[in-house]
Amino acid sequence: MRVKHPPSPGETVIGWEYAEPIDGGKGSNQAIAAARLGARVSFVGCLGKDRLGDQGEAWMRQAGVDTRFVRRSDSSTGVGFILLDERGVPAMVTCMGANAELAPEEVYTALDQLRGQILLTQFEIPPEVALAAARQARRQGMLTIINPAPAPGEPLDGLEAADILVPNESEARQLLGLSESEVMDDTSLAKRLRSQCGAGCVLVTLGERGVVGVDAEGVWSVTPPVVQAADTSGAGDVFCAALAFGLTHGRHLRSASTWACQTAALSVTRPGTIPGFPTLEEVQDFLASFPPEAQ
Repeated sequence: MRVKHPPSPGETVIGWEYAEPIDGGKGSNQAIAAARLGARVSFVGCLGKDRLGDQGEAWMRQAGVDTRFVRRSDSSTGVGFILLDERGVPAMVTCMGANAELAPEEVYTALDQLRGQILLTQFEIPPEVALAAARQARRQGMLTIINPAPAPGEPLDGLEAADILVPNESEARQLLGLSESEVMDDTSLAKRLRSQCGAGCVLVTLGERGVVGVDAEGVWSVTPPVVQAADTSGAGDVFCAALAFGLTHGRHLRSASTWACQTAALSVTRPGTIPGFPTLEEVQDFLASFPPEAQ
């Protein structure tokens, strides 16, 4: 639904353009976005035996995602509600539903059969399951990317299981336990989070300001192409998916983070989430429209 601004506590606002778009949770969005780019993707998760579960599984299959490891539950499928303000910036509420039932053993079984290159996970499943999955994936020689979203609201043990941790600015502050009054610049935020959590690399996504990254080799930042944003919903999911795709296709981390930022920039020029997720050819055409120094 579109609103002039998200409501404050106790406030009722008028909205318009209510819709139930083609849109998944973070995990399914990331899986579909990566598959649309051309990656081989398997999804491990739990959906309800309901209309939304049917739709979600169908959307993944249509995108070419392997859904062998999807379990269907008697619980309702996880849902999210999005309020878009006049700038297209979303405020979101998520209900985990069947996502909360995913067990570490289910992920271990899938990993034993898949033996893939990268595990990409997030926190719309229980964080302890996501972290257990990452630890197991690392034992099997996989690269782990953890998108700690939604953030648990307080510092969390176990994030050292992430080879690459990808929070947005708000999530990074929550993981550090910072108050709203504490001021910290982007680079210091990324450095402090990496030092505190023990992840190999921290990439803090900053919306239209791009990305700041820090790893053992130092600090870098990425400025995205300037675009007219139609809807920023799902941009973080596209970034994570494109980062994983880039890393599996020979890009080093800095190059992959730049390409992911550019891919996410293209996605926000289109309304909706899944329908706006670009293909590899669309990203290539988009980047070709910029001069070489801007790519």
